[in-house]
Amino acid sequence: MQFKKIAFAISLAFFVKLFVFQPFVIPSSSMDRTLVQGDYVMVNKWQNSLFGNLLKVENGSVLAFHYPLDKVDIADKIVFIKRCVGLPGDSLIIRNGEIENEKSSIQLDYFVADAGKKLNWEILKKFGIHLGGRASNNRWLLSLDSNQMNNILSIDSSFTFERNTSLEDKIEISTFPSDTSLYWNRDFYGPIYVPKKGIEIALDSTNFKLYKKIIQDYENHTISNEENSIYIDNELIKTYTFEQNYYFMLGDNRHHSQDSRYWGFVPEDHLIGNCFMILFNAEQFATNRLFKMVY
Repeated sequence: MQFKKIAFAISLAFFVKLFVFQPFVIPSSSMDRTLVQGDYVMVNKWQNSLFGNLLKVENGSVLAFHYPLDKVDIADKIVFIKRCVGLPGDSLIIRNGEIENEKSSIQLDYFVADAGKKLNWEILKKFGIHLGGRASNNRWLLSLDSNQMNNILSIDSSFTFERNTSLEDKIEISTFPSDTSLYWNRDFYGPIYVPKKGIEIALDSTNFKLYKKIIQDYENHTISNEENSIYIDNELIKTYTFEQNYYFMLGDNRHHSQDSRYWGFVPEDHLIGNCFMILFNAEQFATNRLFKMVY
């Protein structure tokens, strides 16, 4: 009888982890301050399981998904957690590090003028600030959100902040799709269309690099650009119809996140589920992280 109880408990635990909820530990600062390093996060896998896809993604959802660029089967790809800022069919643009009408509070890097030398790490850590350092005797470079900036101003209203953003015309070849004609970088990016299942787009040499990976790797077609003519499965084409939905994901810590700006779109079949609760922080005990809902 005791053996049956143990077997049932183990089976139930296995079922819950496999199909209902799965925990993940946040390994980096890319989602500060929504999720901080060491947070033990619960993901709702029931939304997208063998029992059907009930996952409803909204603009602003915090999602767990399989990293698209891994060269293994989807289920074996490492898991990333980011915020969805582009739904299928959306066109988005990043200017000065931000997207218009963002619902979440993001972090960006700022130079903080500290003429009176009043700041130190003991004070900064009380405000949850941990990325950056002193750039000179009277200036810091810190990763901050709006609340943290207000906390610093509460010490002395004479502090000034200068956002450390890239120049608008600067090309960062590391940004997706590594096209030097686009003049895109981490802070000035787009406009970019997020593909939607069943939507047909004109496909030519100007947007070939944007959608090549989707067509080739996620929708399993051969594609080539020969003398400004596009061939799919060895046929000359002018348009293409997407076969599944895609999403654009960014980290809330905008200057310290590897996300869709660097590796492109997330296919729908790579999504795992919504992150809905922080159980605790595995690196340091803090009551404000216990059973905190994720927004």
